[in-house]
Amino acid sequence: MRHYLILPLLLFAVFTLHAKQHFATPYSERVYVTQITKAFADEVNRELGLNIIFHSGESLYKHNEIYRALRTNQIQFGEIFIARLSNHGAIYQLDNLPFLATNFSSAQQLAKQQAIELRSQFAEHGLHLLFTNPWPPQGLFTSKAIKTANDLSGLKVRSYSAMTAKLANHLKMIPTAVSSAEISQAFATGMIEAMITSPATGVSSRAWQFSRYYTPINAWIPKNMVLMNHALYQSLTPTQKQKLKQIVNKYQQRAWQQAEQQTTQMTKLLADNGMIISPVSDSLSQSLKIVGANMAQEWALNATQSELHVLQKFKEQQNAQ
Repeated sequence: MRHYLILPLLLFAVFTLHAKQHFATPYSERVYVTQITKAFADEVNRELGLNIIFHSGESLYKHNEIYRALRTNQIQFGEIFIARLSNHGAIYQLDNLPFLATNFSSAQQLAKQQAIELRSQFAEHGLHLLFTNPWPPQGLFTSKAIKTANDLSGLKVRSYSAMTAKLANHLKMIPTAVSSAEISQAFATGMIEAMITSPATGVSSRAWQFSRYYTPINAWIPKNMVLMNHALYQSLTPTQKQKLKQIVNKYQQRAWQQAEQQTTQMTKLLADNGMIISPVSDSLSQSLKIVGANMAQEWALNATQSELHVLQKFKEQQNAQ
């Protein structure tokens, strides 16, 4: 029995001897998702007696370096945009599969099913998933009103990932690679005529200066994930683990609440600055659902059985409502 106690105690000693645990996030502390993770880290410090040093705005590692830094224990906590790991498996692509989970209720159900598979995969890489941190839904910014799918045909749309390029092709739009810093100029020069992004990004980029209509198609609700080193987690005492679970549940709930509030507030700011909030027509809605179903079939071709099970369970929950 004594041998079973030695390893956790040694692991805890290793981490406490270092005195500091590092938490890296790529986002500025002006962004609400970072404010949530910063408050989470502060509460973990108080309640568990850890000494987490919080690094925001890529000040410690670039976004694309955080996952590796976590796996190699260079940092003990980190936040990553889930879709950034799309090359690692279909479960990460599921996070921005269009028109699958188009409201916060369904997005939470999808997140719960995703988390089961993510925890299983992360355990193999020495990581522990704590909670997900959602962004507002992805809507459509255009210079003209969009009432049907035909109105989208031929429009040059900003593309920033393989999934957005696929979506553009399904909608018969022309995908055009444009960085976030180039959005305003790209609209002004006619390089792009549309973009799919959140109302929060619309506000931060002052979309009313180059587009006129915002159509809340809610293509998907993307999420960040907050991870910790699994060895550190295992080194915690049962009491610490229970406290951590309570804190995680608290901030998971807060994250979803904040995302909903941000969606309402940012959409209002778009309207306050002169943008027309255009409702999604029945015709457009039906066309988008068909596109979503087709893209889900394509996604399934590269998914493992356990990843397919996530989508199956999610659809069963949706159909039961």
